[in-house]
Amino acid sequence: MSKTITVEADINAADTRTNLTAQGSVTAPSLVVPAGQTKIKGIIAVASHDGAADDGGALFFLRLGGNAVLGGEQVIIFGGAGNQTVQTGSDAAPNVMIPFMLEDVDIDVRPSDSINIAAEFAGVDIGDSAVIVTLIYGK
Repeated sequence: MSKTITVEADINAADTRTNLTAQGSVTAPSLVVPAGQTKIKGIIAVASHDGAADDGGALFFLRLGGNAVLGGEQVIIFGGAGNQTVQTGSDAAPNVMIPFMLEDVDIDVRPSDSINIAAEFAGVDIGDSAVIVTLIYGK
C-alpha cells in the first residue's frame, strides 16, 4: 500500500531555495518517511505565479534531500513559466501551469527518517509564486 505527503509554500524571488513545509491549514505536516516505505514511486508538482514582476521566463525545479534520501539530493525540473507585465488598457494572459506527473520514480528512501522537500525558480523574477508537491511512497 502506498502513502503520500503533500506540501506547499510560496516563493517570492528567483534563485531562492524554499522548503515546502506547510500543507494548507496544517502548518507543520510530518516530513518523516512512513514506516515500511522504501521508495518514492511518484511525484506530482505544480506552480503558479502572479506575474507582477519583470517580463520574461523562469524554470521551476524540485529538490528532494535530507537524511531519508539515499544517494544524495535529487533535483527535478517540473515546469516553466513566462510573464508579460500588464500595460495600461490591456490584460495579461493567465498564468497557468499544467501539473507535472512523474510515474515509476525509483528514488530510494530510508523509512522513519526525515525528507527535505524544497523548490525554487531560476531565471527572471516573474513575481510571487505558489508551489505544491505530492510525493507517493511505496516499496
